[in-house]
Amino acid sequence: MTEPSYNPWAAPALNGFNATSPDNCDDVDHAFVWPENEGFQPLTANQQLSVAIVLDDGNDFRLQALIWTLQGQDEELNTPGFLYRIQDDAGNYISDGYIYCYATPGTWANPWPMFPHVTYSSHRRIQFDIINLNNGLQGVQFIFRGMKRFRSAA
Repeated sequence: MTEPSYNPWAAPALNGFNATSPDNCDDVDHAFVWPENEGFQPLTANQQLSVAIVLDDGNDFRLQALIWTLQGQDEELNTPGFLYRIQDDAGNYISDGYIYCYATPGTWANPWPMFPHVTYSSHRRIQFDIINLNNGLQGVQFIFRGMKRFRSAA
């Protein structure tokens, strides 16, 4: 089995994400990384976190894909796994419940597309919850991949 071809540095349209800019808008490829230091957030056994990423002022963000990576922190060979859920711009959860991630494909080579795409207005937050299912310490990183939407001067 081969991994799907994906270039993280190419424009989204070249990776299968169609350009969806409305009139009078310019979309630019962007990603929000959590934690902001681009490392891994260590989670202890059964730890639950509620996290918010504050968006930049002056532009919207269109979430198109989610990438996650896991890193074992303990010497024991525990199988990594966690639950997550994400809120939309209005504070409603995108999924009916938590999404279970077990040995997930979260690498730069394999993003998880989100359909339909979710647009967050400027000055808003991407709010999400995580629960560590591992019985030990593991690190997790989320990358919210999409487009920054700038309004064109008319």
